[in-house]
Amino acid sequence: MPRAGQVLGLVGTNGIGKSTALKILAGKQKPNLGRFDEPPDWQEILKYFRGSELQNFFTKVLEDNIKALIKPQYVDHIPRAIKGKATVNEMLDGKLERVESKEEIISVLDLQQVLERDVKQLSGGELQRFAIGMSCVQKANM
Repeated sequence: MPRAGQVLGLVGTNGIGKSTALKILAGKQKPNLGRFDEPPDWQEILKYFRGSELQNFFTKVLEDNIKALIKPQYVDHIPRAIKGKATVNEMLDGKLERVESKEEIISVLDLQQVLERDVKQLSGGELQRFAIGMSCVQKANM
């Protein structure tokens, strides 16, 4: 259960639904309550979770009172999603909402050497650290 101020970890084997669960919690996908043929609408979903913490949580998600960020799982797709040429520093600045933490994030993720490099030239490990940094410079509840 996601709770304010706490870290929630999802651990499990491939294909068990970890990414799907995160998409649902982020409001990017509706829970189908096990009904694949006729997925429920949000009213029915809220009714299903009535009285639980998830009812309040989903209500906040629907009212846009929660901003969720999800780091891309397949970081090798990031360069293809970027139009034109963009350096790591330009991309970080483009998403920068937490000004006070940018330098610390760059230092902790060891991104100093790649700041002026085009994102399309990053290695797999550098892309992973870059994706984490992109998430960290933004403000979000989750």
